[in-house]
Amino acid sequence: MQENHWTQVRTTSSHMEAEMLRDLLEKEGITGLVQTSDASAYLGVMSPCRLLVRQADAARAAAFLDAWEEGQPEPNEPHEYEDGRHE
Repeated sequence: MQENHWTQVRTTSSHMEAEMLRDLLEKEGITGLVQTSDASAYLGVMSPCRLLVRQADAARAAAFLDAWEEGQPEPNEPHEYEDGRHE
């Protein structure tokens, strides 16, 4: 059954990042799973993780995450608020 086959759409640098991306996908109606690495026993929430979705949702999930990531400011890029202030 293909509907229950899970496939990786992202590798993240931390469990927190993976959970955040999973939550974004869930809001889009895409079920996701976070798979921790073997290093989680040593690194805890800061260990790399894999973000998995059902194979049938993989293309839509990847496209959504690509679009979402393109809209995010770079880590060292100043952010301009609506009232004109800068971060």
